[in-house]
Amino acid sequence: MRFAWMVLLVGLFALPAFAGEYVGQVVGVIDGDTIDVLHDARTERIRLNGIDTPEKGQDYGRRAKQFAEDLLAKQEVKVLIHGTDKYGRTIGDVFLLDGMHLNKELVKAGLAWWYCRHSSDESLKQLEEEARDAKRGLWKDPVPIPPWVYRKLQRKQVPDVKDFDCPGDPESHAQPGINPLLSPAPIMGNRRSHIYHESNCPGYGKVSAKNQVTFLSAEEAEAAGYRRAGNCP
Repeated sequence: MRFAWMVLLVGLFALPAFAGEYVGQVVGVIDGDTIDVLHDARTERIRLNGIDTPEKGQDYGRRAKQFAEDLLAKQEVKVLIHGTDKYGRTIGDVFLLDGMHLNKELVKAGLAWWYCRHSSDESLKQLEEEARDAKRGLWKDPVPIPPWVYRKLQRKQVPDVKDFDCPGDPESHAQPGINPLLSPAPIMGNRRSHIYHESNCPGYGKVSAKNQVTFLSAEEAEAAGYRRAGNCP
């Protein structure tokens, strides 16, 4: 009996950190971090584990999607399953059959953020730092807005300092010289009209996604040639 328990315990400790794996055919790219994979005669939606790509309305959102499409076109992939999110999507790491790790390639190219509030993967942190130092992709923007902050703004919610922090590593997503406590909500500019809105302006949440550009201060917006909306208090 004791031997049987020892065998069981060894087996449990030998289990991989993921919940399962399979090989399937990519049949759709929804955005940079979400794809559809066909396997066992059904399509499964996969949310890439540990990363967050810019939303479609953000700069580099379409580029992140195109990057994923270019890598995955007509490809079979290996999916390592980590669980399911609140939307019913499978959380997974996706590998091409040649070993290329899609999650990491997006971060390496500067087309995804390390989703530090949902991942403790130090390799993603390192790849993000390297992309930032090299000013690849979204890191060419002097003040890139994390997609989770962007989504909050789209819901008319005001971000707070926690949105810019990572558990155990509060400096990782902080922007040099910027105190998010003093300027928690970015300025929303309209790239078509070159008018900007502060968070208390009536038009703040009314700028169409394709025309949105964000700044972290009115001074930055004005330096870029934008003027304050006339209906702001």
